[in-house]
Amino acid sequence: MLFNKGLLALAATAALGVSAQDAVAPADSAVVKLEQDNFQDFLKENSLVMAEFFAPWCGHCKKLAPEYVKAAEELKSKNVSLVQIDCDDNRDLCMQLQIPGFPSIKLIKDGDIAHAKDYNGARTAEAIVKFMIKQTQPAVQVVEDKAALDALVANSTVPVVVDFGVNDFNATFYQFAHALSDDYVFISLPSKENKISVFLPVEGSSAEEIVFKGDHKTLAKDRSVFEEWLKVESLPFFGEINGEVFNAYLESGLPLAYFFFNEPSEVEENRKFFTDLAKKYRGKMAFVSLDAKQFGRHAENLNMKQQFPLFAIHNMTSNQKFGLPQMAEEEFAKLNKAIKLKTKDITKLVENVLSGKAEAIVKSEEVPSVQESNVFKIVGKTHDKIVADPKKDVLVKYYAPWCGHCKKMAPTYEELADTYASDSSSKDKVVIAEVDATANDIFNVEIAGYPTILLYPAGKNAEPVVYEGDRSLDSFLTFIKENGANGIDGASLHKKFLETKKAAEQAEIEDDNEDEDGFDDEL
Repeated sequence: MLFNKGLLALAATAALGVSAQDAVAPADSAVVKLEQDNFQDFLKENSLVMAEFFAPWCGHCKKLAPEYVKAAEELKSKNVSLVQIDCDDNRDLCMQLQIPGFPSIKLIKDGDIAHAKDYNGARTAEAIVKFMIKQTQPAVQVVEDKAALDALVANSTVPVVVDFGVNDFNATFYQFAHALSDDYVFISLPSKENKISVFLPVEGSSAEEIVFKGDHKTLAKDRSVFEEWLKVESLPFFGEINGEVFNAYLESGLPLAYFFFNEPSEVEENRKFFTDLAKKYRGKMAFVSLDAKQFGRHAENLNMKQQFPLFAIHNMTSNQKFGLPQMAEEEFAKLNKAIKLKTKDITKLVENVLSGKAEAIVKSEEVPSVQESNVFKIVGKTHDKIVADPKKDVLVKYYAPWCGHCKKMAPTYEELADTYASDSSSKDKVVIAEVDATANDIFNVEIAGYPTILLYPAGKNAEPVVYEGDRSLDSFLTFIKENGANGIDGASLHKKFLETKKAAEQAEIEDDNEDEDGFDDEL
């Protein structure tokens, strides 16, 4: 079974009499126990249901139980049902619903199990209650005046999207509301203002309104215009990032600027600075804080040392990483007080990254002084130069040392390299190379799995070609001939290579025989 690795809140063991060691809600709780025999009938009779599919032995289920019971008690009066299905006792039902792991929590509306939504929010009573109450509300709330709007905005903990009567946008607005109601509040206020706005909740102050500045006519014609705008503008100016909100930043496509903090006081001390910086570069870069005590190891993913507080930027599209200079480990160990980051240094780094002047921090093995085989070893520092050679077709294998498929194809790949290296005219036109993608930063290459194999044809600005054939020698030779710019006939080279190799082996055997004959004569 696969287990959900979302962030789990530690449940209070005394909550409504539930033990943290028991995944099953007590009989006197508001959680309804369902079996295969009554599951469908219950859904028909209850229009809004949250269903937890669990196993009694599951540790995550045990941690969730007190929070789930508490949430069910709070929601009972609002005609919202929380149910449990024990997958050990109802295996056929859970297999039929393709439950991937435990606990799996699903939202089911109007008995439509086929279109049930996975609940991926925090596993706390507070989060579950908020989520379910939101499901009871219409996708779009229609208000009559500004006062009603202000009240809804003031009480919202998520971005509020408002249609102030934009022409021909109503149908599209409702489509978005139905699809995204879990993440936003959608409000319609008929008005002569004729605008679309998103109101961001701002900690410690009133919500901030951001107005769509584009052409309203494009909104009705191309829904992606509104979608892309909302992805960016609904992000907080300077919010705390964790596993629950990371995807929102990822989907925005913006470079992500991290402020790692030791104590919350460091965030408050720098909040105005980062908020102002975020407003200045809105739509160009997103700014977040990250708790170093929980997620400090993420600094290493950004090619930074765990020296906090720190500031770093990750361009998630190109995978380039940037950061302020850091101390030697020995020097950092001697500090008796926290590092103080200079705001002018942060501002300068942001400006340099956006202008293309900043130099990325590249994780790289050392450049080999000698190539030990005909498979050319690439490292992070040399990758871009090697693959951009205008005179050579360069085939690159992106691998991981632990990858079984990579190890299996290694002998074939070496023979491929030996084939081209054996011919004096071809060895300068085709390069067979590899790079350990776990030990070296590779930019602008999507590595979906290991091995990923790309051919970079000779020529200026040639586009790489992904290799998707079988991992046989003949297939590689054909691929390079058909997709390389130099059109080298690898099959003919390999035939010649084998003949030369066989002749050399035969000559070696004959030499050995002559040596043996000479030894016998001496006897």
